[in-house]
Amino acid sequence: MKSPFFALFLSLAALAPASELRLDSISLALYLHGSESDPRITIVAVPFVSFFADPEWRFPALSKPFVPPTDGTWKPHDVNLASVYGLIVSSDTKENSMDMVVTIDASKAAVPEDYPFSVEQVIDAVATCVKLAYPPRPSDAGALEIVITRPKKKPTSKK
Repeated sequence: MKSPFFALFLSLAALAPASELRLDSISLALYLHGSESDPRITIVAVPFVSFFADPEWRFPALSKPFVPPTDGTWKPHDVNLASVYGLIVSSDTKENSMDMVVTIDASKAAVPEDYPFSVEQVIDAVATCVKLAYPPRPSDAGALEIVITRPKKKPTSKK
């Protein structure tokens, strides 16, 4: 009786995710569009929930929308410049499985109407966030490579 149950348990255990759900933080390039303050890109650590492997989950998280909660009259909207401008961040490991390649795909990026920053400024800010997301490692434990895919034509405003 124990043997069939044990076999079933082992077969189902292989399907269970290896990671656990956790609350962590990620640094994003943010801009509160419509505020009265001087326009500037602010890099802020914000909460993020994930169950994927670390640090791999951090890179796609950089291009997810972030809508902070409010208690005032401000209408909540996405303040993450990477997602507002249409940048996609992804990661992969090289064949040696130690070096990480992070791609910032800005090929479809565009400056939204009334936003003061160029696509290049947002790419630079997101690249800084990628560097902040990559944990410090000894030089023999793998390196970080950032690949940027830029727009083929001059970025235009989103309507």
